[in-house]
Amino acid sequence: MRTYLSYQPKDERQAASLASALARAGADVVPDADADAAGTDAVVLLWSYAAKAAWIAARAEGERVVPVRLDDCPLPPPLNRLPQVRLAVGVTDAAAAAIARLALADTPSGDQGSEPDRPLIISDFGPLGQYETCPRCGVGSDRLRPYVTVDHHDDRALRLVICGSCGWQDHGDL
Repeated sequence: MRTYLSYQPKDERQAASLASALARAGADVVPDADADAAGTDAVVLLWSYAAKAAWIAARAEGERVVPVRLDDCPLPPPLNRLPQVRLAVGVTDAAAAAIARLALADTPSGDQGSEPDRPLIISDFGPLGQYETCPRCGVGSDRLRPYVTVDHHDDRALRLVICGSCGWQDHGDL
């Protein structure tokens, strides 16, 4: 899979990590600096407040686009209906595999066929796993949030995933 990686200079550190992870997942990554998406299978668009300020999605028009959200910046209407990946705890190999899977999906982004009521959002919480929905109430993974806390009773640091709708949570040692 040949992938064009589009990002803003402020997001260069995350872009470099993602490019390495995508390469480990078998993708041939064309960095944004090369500025030519011709001949690529998909555009991986790193979305953040920096990208919103520059509105870099325009050059991805007509291509198979996989938005990758680096923060809580909402996607603009043309992109918010697309399957996407939210990096809740940074770049992982599992997140890169999910991005590659979405980039190779059968339905290209320009397809105007029937759209789901809500887009597929895969949130990657690193060692706690990837979620598309809350395991208890079924809301989209965009309602799940990562937290880090300290259990003073057992003297250990914990990484948590908590659902903002029903309060479900999962945890693991940090």
